[in-house]
Amino acid sequence: MPEGTVDWYQIAKVVHFMGLIALFGFFVIYARAGANLRASTTLNDARAWLRMLESTKGMLPGGAGMFLVSGVAMTAMRWRGPYPFVTIGLVVLLTLWIVGTLVGSRHLRSMRGAVGDAEGTAPANVRRVILDPAAWGTIATLNGATLGVLFVMTTKVGWAAAIAIVVGLAALVGAVFTSSVRRQRAGIVA
Repeated sequence: MPEGTVDWYQIAKVVHFMGLIALFGFFVIYARAGANLRASTTLNDARAWLRMLESTKGMLPGGAGMFLVSGVAMTAMRWRGPYPFVTIGLVVLLTLWIVGTLVGSRHLRSMRGAVGDAEGTAPANVRRVILDPAAWGTIATLNGATLGVLFVMTTKVGWAAAIAIVVGLAALVGAVFTSSVRRQRAGIVA
């Protein structure tokens, strides 16, 4: 490429990596702050960790948006055709964006409502709302699927392997996380 010429593909790749950082930043903060929130025994602690979770709200849609725009641009420039990593990446991205935003937002609202402004020890009913295995498991499943897409995009495997990797990692991470939260929730005294 001649000196002084803009390589739009490389610029799109930078935006793609920014989306990757935002999405995995969301998953890391959500997992770590979520673990502390689920372990909270006082309402003050729960509120503090809930605020940390709420600070991630823009990371998922922002990261997904950067991924979508840059991915479509890179595909149009160099990857014409139904490549597994492109197609599966797009399907997972759209699923992540829709399901993650809906489930995550709903769960944050329900936890915020349950925690409220009261002080003291977190009662069992509040802890049960915080320890919703379906909500935590859904976010973990999306995390696993995203890890699978990262592997598929890096290795450029064929269709069968790409689908198996993404579905397998999504199921594994989701099941482990859901089971863990379920056990934690079962330990709550009525």
